[in-house]
Amino acid sequence: MRRPAAKALALVLLAAAAPARALEWVPLGGISALGGLHSFDGERGSFSGNVDADFAPAARLSPSWALLPSLRGAYEGTRRLNDVLGTATPAEQSLEARLGLRSIWSSPSSRWRLKPEAAYDFTWLRETRDEDWGKGLFDQRRWDLGFEAERLVGPQSSVRAGVEWFAAEFPNYTTLESQAALDFQGKPLSRELVGDHALDRQGWQFSLAGGAPLGARLILDGKAAVVWSAFPHQPLVDEGGQLEPDDRQDVFGDASVSVRMPHAWNADLRALGGLELGASVNSSNQNGYDAALGRFLPGFYDYVEWRAKPSATLIVGPERRPVSATLSVGWRRREYQHRPAQDESGAYSGGALATTEWTVGARLSYPMAERLSLLFDVERASAASNQRFQQFYRYSYQATTALAGVRWDW
Repeated sequence: MRRPAAKALALVLLAAAAPARALEWVPLGGISALGGLHSFDGERGSFSGNVDADFAPAARLSPSWALLPSLRGAYEGTRRLNDVLGTATPAEQSLEARLGLRSIWSSPSSRWRLKPEAAYDFTWLRETRDEDWGKGLFDQRRWDLGFEAERLVGPQSSVRAGVEWFAAEFPNYTTLESQAALDFQGKPLSRELVGDHALDRQGWQFSLAGGAPLGARLILDGKAAVVWSAFPHQPLVDEGGQLEPDDRQDVFGDASVSVRMPHAWNADLRALGGLELGASVNSSNQNGYDAALGRFLPGFYDYVEWRAKPSATLIVGPERRPVSATLSVGWRRREYQHRPAQDESGAYSGGALATTEWTVGARLSYPMAERLSLLFDVERASAASNQRFQQFYRYSYQATTALAGVRWDW
């Protein structure tokens, strides 16, 4: 954080805490550094590393108000696939920084908790290692402003409702096609992703979540969200590949439920089993247009996704700093109902495009000192798709990452 910003935040804290006798605060956060081997789709394994640092001091301003500023920075040197264009977009490396500010009102005499918050986040993506930082096509800036209300309905039960406004910008996004007024045949260029800032969007998110015990040994958590997004610089494309006056709008819905089952054999040996199930759906008024084949693709960005993730954690040692080992298996299937799959030459086969991904992960955290822990993380991902044309985007791949490092906690 720059010095002027840090000084301004400190002044806000002191001014808000003036009515109180003293400012109580607890520093929270840590830094993780891991290095190891990563291979993608049969490529020879290369050394990679991840660094993640977060700092979130909790400040008590009064008996009812608390302030939680947060600062996070992360570098990821392992290749990932990002869902930016509505399909798999590869990134060799990424840098992310996030600044957030949340306030919590909670009175001992009330069952309500009110949580206004604001955040600013920017992400740099390098599609190739020789690309300069800050020049990536899919670099993103995002602003969030939200409010959440939580109602306590029991000793271990609560319901939360939230609303959030967001705006995301891709400052470097401009297609090669948009740099010319005509294509090589002299025809006007009119495609849904052509132009500057075609991916910029803004909108609202509405969420509802809650958790409660389910019997004597189970804990149930559920959440649902609806996101409306408007793309002010992306006009709709029609059957002739021309642009219409109206702009793209998406509605995205997501729902998930998870069940946790903690178990303790004794004070130093515990376990936690979990299962998460979820589904999401995206509906867009935007179409697609394949200029190479002159084919109109209505409902190009509509999809349905299902996912499941069972996990098991073994916890050994004292509650404050135990040894923990987690094994998880993830399954995800996405189907684009109106987007036909293509064969190796790019010709459309007629069936709807679908992708299935499996992941297996193992993680070990071993405390070495008061604040220092060793970390081991292994993940294997395998994706398969009926989309055979993968000249620009990867739908089928194999990836393995094995990392080891340390974490230091404040």
